[in-house]
Amino acid sequence: MKEQLTLDRFEIRLSGLGGQGILTLGKLLGHALALGHGYQVTQTQSYGPEARGGASRADLVVSSHPISYPKTERLDLLVALSQEACNSYHHLLKKNGVLLVDTTLVKQTPTNVFLGLPFTELAQTRVKVPQAMNTVVLGAITFLMPFSRRDVMRKSLLANLPEKIHKVNLKAFSLGYDQARKLLENPIDLWNGEEEGAARRGDMNLTDIMVED
Repeated sequence: MKEQLTLDRFEIRLSGLGGQGILTLGKLLGHALALGHGYQVTQTQSYGPEARGGASRADLVVSSHPISYPKTERLDLLVALSQEACNSYHHLLKKNGVLLVDTTLVKQTPTNVFLGLPFTELAQTRVKVPQAMNTVVLGAITFLMPFSRRDVMRKSLLANLPEKIHKVNLKAFSLGYDQARKLLENPIDLWNGEEEGAARRGDMNLTDIMVED
């Protein structure tokens, strides 16, 4: 089980398109980190005028201490579920920040140092419910963040989603977690300096990581 870590400030941006469940993903993640893990959490969100296909994002700031400024400034983790989101927000990552992309939809990244899983494809072919893609992402994020616990995230799912979709979303969550554990190496290292952290991830050969059946 992961230990409860003390966080100074950890910034997350979840980004993609309307219809991908970005805002729900932010709600689930924020609920689990605040009420389940006991962190201070702020959440802001933005979405385009189109219900589907427009830009959508949810930002979270996580800390063990009171948060003086609620908006993200320099991202520790950027989740980009569309090519447009990847292009638009990559420059906001810290030097040792982590880029996680949906390789089904993101075909070109601004850097060859990134983490990738085909989230859309997994939801369509393995879960067989495209709308559960955001829960697949939640599972992967849970593995990658060293301060997040799998059991607490599962409880957040059950607390925030209708009972009739519990089963499929728990399946999607487990799939995302297991695929990340299998293919994305180790959780994010919070304690390395920027130069050292960037070098370590470069050594992990993260380019074009794909899912194996």
